[in-house]
Amino acid sequence: MRDDRIYLNVFTPKPGKLDDLADLQMAETSRLGPISAEYGWLGNEIYRSDEKLVIVTRFASDEQTGAWQQTAEFAQHLDLLDPALEQVDSTALTLLARNRAPDAPIRLAVITGSTREGRFSDQPANWIAGKAADHGGFAITGVDLRDHDLPFFGAPHASDAQRRAADAFVAMMQGFDAYILTVAEYNHAPTAVLKNALDHLDAMRKPVAFVAYGGVGGARAVEHLRAITAELRMVAVRDAVHITYADLKPLMAGEATLGAIPHLENNATIMLDELAWWARLLRDAEHPA
Repeated sequence: MRDDRIYLNVFTPKPGKLDDLADLQMAETSRLGPISAEYGWLGNEIYRSDEKLVIVTRFASDEQTGAWQQTAEFAQHLDLLDPALEQVDSTALTLLARNRAPDAPIRLAVITGSTREGRFSDQPANWIAGKAADHGGFAITGVDLRDHDLPFFGAPHASDAQRRAADAFVAMMQGFDAYILTVAEYNHAPTAVLKNALDHLDAMRKPVAFVAYGGVGGARAVEHLRAITAELRMVAVRDAVHITYADLKPLMAGEATLGAIPHLENNATIMLDELAWWARLLRDAEHPA
């Protein structure tokens, strides 16, 4: 279970201003979300009663909450609320347990593991995301490593912006129940950018699956990743999708599509079945501290 810091915020509006306050908070959540995520913000849940507005806010830590509250953006946010806000009472909470209905969707991240120009990895990422949608039971988010300026893990000269990007990436990735990695094999290994992303990741006791491609279907890179994810205390499902050169060549030439290759379709179905089973089991289990 993550050590999220949760804040229960009860807003008392000025007379007749409840609707205005609710509209402002919803607009501000959309506007500030990408900025506050750099400071460890994980999400808001907004509720209203007849007289008050209640917002449950999650941050990765107290320290990151404090850093966010010192920003100019947060001060501007408070100024915008002031005409409608009479009082706010905040209480910090610690999560003790979380229970879900057995059929709650599995929050799945499909990670595009190559960033180079002319990459092939968009094809398997889009294909397996579509397969997961057809499978059912998944809430799917695509994660393209091109969109995350992560420093090399532990690099002493990383910029403040890169450190904030790394913190935001870690916080975002913690919100998923399962992961699928698209794996390009270079020199018998996965890409450096994917390995670096995994070094940043905190995904203990969560399942991971692989869609790989290369001369031998990316098998050597996947075996490498099985060892890496085991060290991260993740659970790598046995079945993977391996796109060998015989299939890769017509795919890269635009002469075939992944959905038209029966053995890859079958392998993907088996892999998704296993991933869904492990994700539900691990998500709903009681884990040791």
